[in-house]
Amino acid sequence: MIEVEIKIRISDPVLMRKKFKENHGSYKFSLLHEDIYYNMPKGLRNFKQTDEALRLRKSIKFDKITKSEDTKTEYFLTYKGKKIDTLTKTRQEIDMKIENIDKMKEIFELLGFQEVLTVKKERELFLFQYKGYKIEALIDFLPVLKQYFVEVEYLSDSKEDIEKSREMLFEFLGLFGINKEDSIKKSYLELILEK
Repeated sequence: MIEVEIKIRISDPVLMRKKFKENHGSYKFSLLHEDIYYNMPKGLRNFKQTDEALRLRKSIKFDKITKSEDTKTEYFLTYKGKKIDTLTKTRQEIDMKIENIDKMKEIFELLGFQEVLTVKKERELFLFQYKGYKIEALIDFLPVLKQYFVEVEYLSDSKEDIEKSREMLFEFLGLFGINKEDSIKKSYLELILEK
């Protein structure tokens, strides 16, 4: 699958939540993500140079609205290929659920993979139906940057559909007063490393 993703920095998450609700966005749940990024063993290719990413994620799901004490913790291994679009963060993504993150960390360590950085973020997931497309929109807060972002994502079946999907997402973002020029192509990892 190709993940077509657009990221925008926002200043007012309360206003954005209000706009999401006004445009029939359905709040699903909130998430705490702790993402550990890795690079290849020394002497092999460098993900910073090839624009790839390898990540272990701890994901805690909860309901911020009902304040229910029920939480669900899951772990994922994700590979992200290099960006294939000049305006967005569109790239191939392979994601799989894993049972034991500690064993996976141990395997990476034994194979010489280098831990780069851990990124923590707080997220609220909203779902939209827009012109026949199912769109995921996230309001993210990154404590280390002290900034809020919106990410919109759509899973495209093929590279041929990327441009059409991208234009649809920008049109969708127009509902919230967001323009193409607001798009940030850098990943959270890149933004944090720059800081």
